[in-house]
Amino acid sequence: MTVTLINNKFVDKKNAKVPLYSDAFMRGFGVFETLRTHQDKKFFKLDDHLDRLFNSAGKIDLKVKYSKKKIIKMLNKVVKKSNHKTQRIKIIVIKEAVIISSVKTKIDKNIYNGVKTISINRMREIPEIKSLSYISSFISHEEAVKKGYYEAMLIDDKGEVYEGAYSNLFWFEKNILCTREKDILPGITRKAIIELSPYKIKYKKIKLKELIRKKEIFITQSVKGIIPVKSIDNKIIGNGDVGSKTREMMNLYTSACISQCS
Repeated sequence: MTVTLINNKFVDKKNAKVPLYSDAFMRGFGVFETLRTHQDKKFFKLDDHLDRLFNSAGKIDLKVKYSKKKIIKMLNKVVKKSNHKTQRIKIIVIKEAVIISSVKTKIDKNIYNGVKTISINRMREIPEIKSLSYISSFISHEEAVKKGYYEAMLIDDKGEVYEGAYSNLFWFEKNILCTREKDILPGITRKAIIELSPYKIKYKKIKLKELIRKKEIFITQSVKGIIPVKSIDNKIIGNGDVGSKTREMMNLYTSACISQCS
């Protein structure tokens, strides 16, 4: 069951339309957020998602038609109408509309045992915002999936690693949890991990040849949480199993999602 709300009005799938010559369609001029519901149809870090939505819109001078308070009411209407307890929600802001859609959350639990990734020499444009102009991330992720990998790690011409096509990146250096600070998407799950971590956080850059020597690496996504990385370019990370510190962070995150939902 898909539920779609456009400018605070429910529409069926065939009537969910935007004008052909909209800048959103022609030029990718728009921003979006993807999030999910947890127990009892509640959200985790909703305020952070909406703050990023409005910040992203502001950075490209896109006016949002509704206030945050109104969008929260719209979100609750969509969630209530769906018959699924766990939902994948997308908020899209374009000049003509605010669009909110919901589908059932589908997650392959096997990913939490570790995923295979591949490095791809490609960068995102304006990485600090969630723009509808998402072609670099999209084609990188699709290329990875078609080759049998879960995610693409984006690197530059010098082999420096930035983030995943659809995710943020963390790695451990002994008892220090590391992540890149700038030129990446300010992920909401990434922010939660930084807040929750019992380990010291260090912001730093890293080359691919150094990253693959780390014993514990994980990526983060708003819908799926913390996902351990077991290989990059077919090079096994650590012993190929989920590390103890990564497992600890996964448990902390799951607990937070339950206790801090609203």
